[in-house]
Amino acid sequence: MSSLQNALRTATAALIAAMAWTRDALQSVYRTVRRVVVRCVRVGQGQTVAAWETMTRLLRGPGRRFVTGPVRVFLLGRRTDVSLLVLLIAPVLALASAWWVGSTVGYETLAALTRGTWTGTNPSMAIFIAASGLLLLGGISAGINSGLLPTYGLVSAPIFGAAVTRYGTTVTYSWGTEVVSLPDAVGIGLLIAFSLGLPLALGGFVLGRLLRRVVTVLGGRSGPTSPVDHS
Repeated sequence: MSSLQNALRTATAALIAAMAWTRDALQSVYRTVRRVVVRCVRVGQGQTVAAWETMTRLLRGPGRRFVTGPVRVFLLGRRTDVSLLVLLIAPVLALASAWWVGSTVGYETLAALTRGTWTGTNPSMAIFIAASGLLLLGGISAGINSGLLPTYGLVSAPIFGAAVTRYGTTVTYSWGTEVVSLPDAVGIGLLIAFSLGLPLALGGFVLGRLLRRVVTVLGGRSGPTSPVDHS
């Protein structure tokens, strides 16, 4: 009986010792992890503050000049009044395009000509002329005032006006025929204006910037180069 008691006392002591060792080990690991986390948080806070101060200095200095300079000119144009005028002209072009398509060829004919030109099965010179005219219109806008957004609005407005003439027409689907509603016509018109107007606007923008650069270089070279030439 005494031997059993001794074994129980030994096992209990060993268990208590193991629990105490485990507690001490967990406390040691907790203190180590806590020190590491606190140090990382302090370092991260310092890096965040330094990065914020650097970004603030950039935004107040070169970054602000870049955003209010080249970026603003690239997106909105050199002169705000000219950009606003372009945006006011865009709805007029959309209405004129819608009136012309609705009173002459009609949406179905226009869609067939565009589809045949795109696929190459029935190319139409009128579609090529219209696309070239929009490209030239975008080039003029970009050459005079830059501004990708006003140029895009100017080029896509006639496309939107022509596409909206889909309103009231009858289209055939796999489940039957349906008359195009106004929301459907406006939604499809916006989609077509975006998909077709964006590449034309980008092409016109690049063309206008190149032409402006050529005119600037040639104009600088054609000026007086010496007092003798000026006299």
